[in-house]
Amino acid sequence: MALIKNKAAPVFDRDQVHKGDMIRAKHQTWDEHRNGVVVSVKEEKLIALYYAGYGNVTDHFTMLASEVSRGEWSGLITADMENIFSITDVDGGAGQEVDEQ
Repeated sequence: MALIKNKAAPVFDRDQVHKGDMIRAKHQTWDEHRNGVVVSVKEEKLIALYYAGYGNVTDHFTMLASEVSRGEWSGLITADMENIFSITDVDGGAGQEVDEQ
């Protein structure tokens, strides 16, 4: 399942990633992964909510398709917790299903 379609500029494949999908993502500048839920998907960006770690506070992060295509993001995404896909290596195998066994 490819998350990115290559056009003149890379864009998210909205047939593959949807509002409500679960995501575990890490930007190259972060120390750890963040687990969240996709709340918005547009061709150029994806927004996910995640638990901030205290109280009942949530926060969000934005993934730009151009950053994903440059390899700045790593992680996993799933719609059903059975089929889990990698969000890394866009040109060399993005959307490769992850074997969790």
